Amino acid sequence: MSISELEKRFSDIYNKESDALFRFCLIRVSDRDRALDITQEAFTRLWRTFTSEKVVENPRAFVFVTARNLIIDWYRKTKPLSLEGLSTEEDRPFDIPDEKQMREIEVSSDARRALEFVEKLEPQYREVIFLRFVSDLEPRDIAEVLGLNANTVSVRLSRGMEALRQLMGIEKIK
Repeated sequence: MSISELEKRFSDIYNKESDALFRFCLIRVSDRDRALDITQEAFTRLWRTFTSEKVVENPRAFVFVTARNLIIDWYRKTKPLSLEGLSTEEDRPFDIPDEKQMREIEVSSDARRALEFVEKLEPQYREVIFLRFVSDLEPRDIAEVLGLNANTVSVRLSRGMEALRQLMGIEKIK
């Protein structure tokens, strides 16, 4: 493959997957700058793999697996924060948000509440639900990212959603 073909393939993958990968990283690390760094590093490694002429069957799965491993490595290296480092800053003036900001706050609040329930799920369910509904990966792609078969992923999604409904007190629609 020529360099221009590689660049086009890489650009297409980046344009299609970068937002989903960033959201995946952001939910995991809760730090925008760290999530951007991890996203960038995952795509840098994809580019290096492309230019080394190695075959990447599923680039989407490649960047998600890479990001997942980078997040795991980051957590291993991160030391717990001390309580002294969490001290509050000086009081800042409070601005009354406009209607658009209020709506964003409400949506953000609802999303945060839903994520709190997802965090209470067993890890095997939590991970597939994040990958499916936050990162918008298909079950076959999730299977590749996690090293499972697609049927196992589908079962975990189904059971995880049922557990989430129970936690949230939502009855299943028949």
